[in-house]
Amino acid sequence: MKQFILFLALATALGAGSCADDAMNLSPKDGYGHIRLRGSADVQVETRATRAELDLSTIGVTAPAPGDFALKLTCPDPEFSKQWPTIDAFNAEDELYKAGVYTAVVSYGSPDEEGTDKPYYYGTQEVTVIATQTATAQINASIANSLAEIRTTAAFDQYFHDAAFTLRTASGNEFTFTPKSDVTAVPVFVKAATKLTVTGTARRQSQTGEDEGPEVAFAEQALEQTVARTRHIFTFDAADAGSATLHITLDENEEITVSVDVELNENAE
Repeated sequence: MKQFILFLALATALGAGSCADDAMNLSPKDGYGHIRLRGSADVQVETRATRAELDLSTIGVTAPAPGDFALKLTCPDPEFSKQWPTIDAFNAEDELYKAGVYTAVVSYGSPDEEGTDKPYYYGTQEVTVIATQTATAQINASIANSLAEIRTTAAFDQYFHDAAFTLRTASGNEFTFTPKSDVTAVPVFVKAATKLTVTGTARRQSQTGEDEGPEVAFAEQALEQTVARTRHIFTFDAADAGSATLHITLDENEEITVSVDVELNENAE
């Protein structure tokens, strides 16, 4: 008798501690329903003037498939939640869920990783389960980290050559850009709400035609905080042979223009 009471108490505790229950023991008539989910990737990002779709294939990145997003499902009782490595894995379980409102969170990638192939997607949506029915939802996941790139204009290329810039992030990562005005820059994914600094060197055109020209160094410039789902573009433009102008393109439709001192490298040939 004691063993039977112990078994009954254990079964009751297990049943109360989960949003989903074994479909073999319950039916939709008991106040349960099914959930079927699907993810979608929104690859649009902000620039200074427009909101445009980023062709990820141009930078060697493939958008995640609808079932590849990681999933976290929060129960009506906030103390309980469950995670799955992919939406496909969740759908394959095909469990029954108590009627109520659930919060589904999908993600792909890491918000802390940085690089040309490190997009981070995030999306959330409420899902309402009705007894005897199957709740379906497509959860839209947007790019939640930031992008950064460095470009030069034709005027800059006219006065300078062999330009090399280093973009540093607050995480300690460094990325090298060797841009030209006629070549599309490859952006890097960086953490949102992080600081970026840019330094660089280039050579001025030779005055004699017999050497590479003197090397110049550009003073460090900083963007204090990146914005999620935003493509930050640092553009170097030369007003004349003795100076350069840095344009920082931000998402607030604002273009910040500052003078950049050009210093002759003492070790230049």
